[in-house]
Amino acid sequence: MIKLLKAGLLALVLPMAATSFAATYEEGVHYDVISERATKKPEVKEFFSFYCPACNNYESLISEFKPKLDKNVKFKKSHVDFVGVRNPENQQMMSQALATAEVLPQKEKIIAAIFNHIHTKRAKFNELADVKDVFVAQGVDGDKFDKLFKSFSVRTLSSKMKRDQEYFKEKGALRGVPTFIVNGKYKLNLGRESGVTAPEDISKLINYLANK
Repeated sequence: MIKLLKAGLLALVLPMAATSFAATYEEGVHYDVISERATKKPEVKEFFSFYCPACNNYESLISEFKPKLDKNVKFKKSHVDFVGVRNPENQQMMSQALATAEVLPQKEKIIAAIFNHIHTKRAKFNELADVKDVFVAQGVDGDKFDKLFKSFSVRTLSSKMKRDQEYFKEKGALRGVPTFIVNGKYKLNLGRESGVTAPEDISKLINYLANK
């Protein structure tokens, strides 16, 4: 009898807890719905640029909230080509550099090294050889880099970044970077206005939307 009573109380409490949790996030305040189309699997995608100072600063914040995401939520990066004074061709080269890093075990170190090259060392990526030097410095074989950078899979991923960029720009969701979009459907509103600034709060909002 006691077990049945406890089970009944729990059944009442859980829906109330779920409703309370959902009610803490409000459309138009904490997030915006930017598309009816959603990805098949839960994900959060950061649209960013290596040339963006704010994106560089966000790296430490990402490193804090990323481990707190649910195991079924995949974190992805997508490079854009409309930031700063460098021409789109140069920025597309950096998108392809990111796509190359994605298939390597040194991925995180390479991304950090590229940001460091631009924002700490104040150095430039004028040509592909400059990009290659960063990869080699992180332990990537030079010949392997050449093959990967030109490979079909890397070029395909780089092209997808461009397509996603144009798609979300048309939706009015991608006006600057960094921009975080969950499941291809929800844009996060981070900052003082929404009150979502701490790593734990960001991860909770992402998890909620990713499994919505």
